[in-house]
Amino acid sequence: MVIPERKSNGTALVPIEAKAYEARSIYVQGTINEESSAEFIREIIELNRQDDTEPIKVLITSGGGSVVHGLAEYDAIVSSKAPVWTYCIGTAYSMAAILFAAGKKRMILNNSKVMLHQPLVGENPGGNASSVKSMSDSLMQTKNQLVEILAKHTGMTKKQIDKHISYDHYYTAKEAIEAHLADEIVGIDSII
Repeated sequence: MVIPERKSNGTALVPIEAKAYEARSIYVQGTINEESSAEFIREIIELNRQDDTEPIKVLITSGGGSVVHGLAEYDAIVSSKAPVWTYCIGTAYSMAAILFAAGKKRMILNNSKVMLHQPLVGENPGGNASSVKSMSDSLMQTKNQLVEILAKHTGMTKKQIDKHISYDHYYTAKEAIEAHLADEIVGIDSII
């Protein structure tokens, strides 16, 4: 999508993403995968190069995706010198919920939702008994890693988090605040 922008020599059409980027806003949208993760990390790095004191707004509307690539995005958020403020603008499900919870300030629109669950096995798992056991061990290790991360950012105990992620647990904006996944309910004006 492009929007008109006044220039000294007239009007030019500018990609809306470029305008958002100028305002230090970047998106986590759609499925979290290798490509989207690489782009997100490049943007965090570049915005830190430009100014490592001004907040970066991460606007999240995602059903989640790859835990490995999501954890790379998580590392970029928590190691950013510039404070990263996260906004849930629709859905922050699964891995996207972990990213949302990692923000220094975490804001959610009134009708948005957050969803947590245990990590899932990818498509077509298979193999011999040893391979299946190895996958199971790795999955439990990942689960424990995500529980640690959520405990760090929410103040919940690991036992509480285990209970919350034992099934697909959906939170309204108010419930996300009560669970310490979000800090406040905001309107779109706070993003602008």
